[in-house]
Amino acid sequence: MSDTDLWTTERLLTTAARLTENAWNERLLAIGITHASFITLRSIEAHGPLSQVDLAEHLHVTAQTVGRTLVRLEQQGLLLRQSSEYDRRTFRVSLTQLGRMRLAEAERHEREFMLDLHRASPELRPLLMELIEDLLPTRRQAENNTAGQPDRNA
Repeated sequence: MSDTDLWTTERLLTTAARLTENAWNERLLAIGITHASFITLRSIEAHGPLSQVDLAEHLHVTAQTVGRTLVRLEQQGLLLRQSSEYDRRTFRVSLTQLGRMRLAEAERHEREFMLDLHRASPELRPLLMELIEDLLPTRRQAENNTAGQPDRNA
């Protein structure tokens, strides 16, 4: 029996996440960003200029956590933070041309990494997607809200 046979599910998940994050960071080191930077850049590109709070929601992290990443990306010239025209306390975040170029490089690394993982375990991705959906707070809350209600189809 290996040590991992005795681990809790939570420990298995956090260890897998940490190992994956470390592998990502090693791959992305060559282009000067971290995995957190990569997913932040991708989210900004996908959703357009965003406030820090909205970006944090998309990333499922706190605004403070994403704030540290935004500072580093801004210092690298990969994004711009501009005051909102409606609320001067709120900043809108958008990619620079250099940010778009760095994101494209990171996406090339991602394709290689995904091929490596897929070859290792093609059934892993669907399992992870299902697990993440089950763990998302909004889904759990919705299920809890309907758990006590009578079945209307009965």
